[in-house]
Amino acid sequence: MLRQGDEYYIDGEGRLRLPLGILLLFAFFLRGYLAWIISLTFGDDRSLLLGYFYQSREQFVLTLLVGLPTMYVLILTCLQHKPWLLQRSWLWRFAGPALWLSWLVDGCLLASVVHAHWPQFSYTKAALIAIWCWAPWFLAKSRHWRRYREILARGEGQ
Repeated sequence: MLRQGDEYYIDGEGRLRLPLGILLLFAFFLRGYLAWIISLTFGDDRSLLLGYFYQSREQFVLTLLVGLPTMYVLILTCLQHKPWLLQRSWLWRFAGPALWLSWLVDGCLLASVVHAHWPQFSYTKAALIAIWCWAPWFLAKSRHWRRYREILARGEGQ
């Protein structure tokens, strides 16, 4: 049942609006997949772009594994208006813990990357660390994200 104040979370067609902050988190946690997709557009050497971001193949694979729980939430988000998914609304109960798991494992991965290149400063690493530090605040304090998950977990997100 929608409560008073939920009109801020609904668009003109009566559907739930996706929080904008979660889009940034999707891009952050799925950056390995985004780099992989972009590298597929290179005609000559597809591993060239990935070599700029990842020092080894294992690091790239770990980044892809970090993104798996987030991929679960992204798929649920993309299919939120499908009738068969609304009947399985219990799947949304795992969305929050899945993103927290991605955040925790990604923190370990970022720490290993920073430790491997400790004295060097990089704006890219600084931006990744800043977004990583912002992510728990968003996951814990965003009313829009919390209400979005609550509504979909009860199967009311039409």
